[in-house]
Amino acid sequence: MTLKTFAILAGALIGLAAVPALAQNSKDWVDIKSAKELRALYSNKTFKGKDYLDRPWMGHYRADGQGIMISEAGRIPRSWEVKGDDQVCVKSSSSTPCFRFQRHKTKAGIYRVINVANDQITEVSVEDGIPKF
Repeated sequence: MTLKTFAILAGALIGLAAVPALAQNSKDWVDIKSAKELRALYSNKTFKGKDYLDRPWMGHYRADGQGIMISEAGRIPRSWEVKGDDQVCVKSSSSTPCFRFQRHKTKAGIYRVINVANDQITEVSVEDGIPKF
């Protein structure tokens, strides 16, 4: 067996091994496609996650559409609103990204946040309650 043939076969096997993991992973998540559920997700809730550099952040969102993001960059005021039945747009002084959401089927409070502009996925935990701000 030549080195080229071996490399092709190894790549194919790795690809096949990854397919069940991807399929299983997608089965664990349910798309949120309800404006009512999205409003409930943001109303008086605390989001916790990590950015693409693995730095922790926390977001607090009130039912009235106001929020605050706390990270290494400081405290950033935000506002949020539901767009259609499947997105939430979060406005800060510098941008207004919109997101789609998936909830985990078996792990309560665990969500995927999908940036509509670039499909970047961030896994977050969402908890009831917020501090005064």
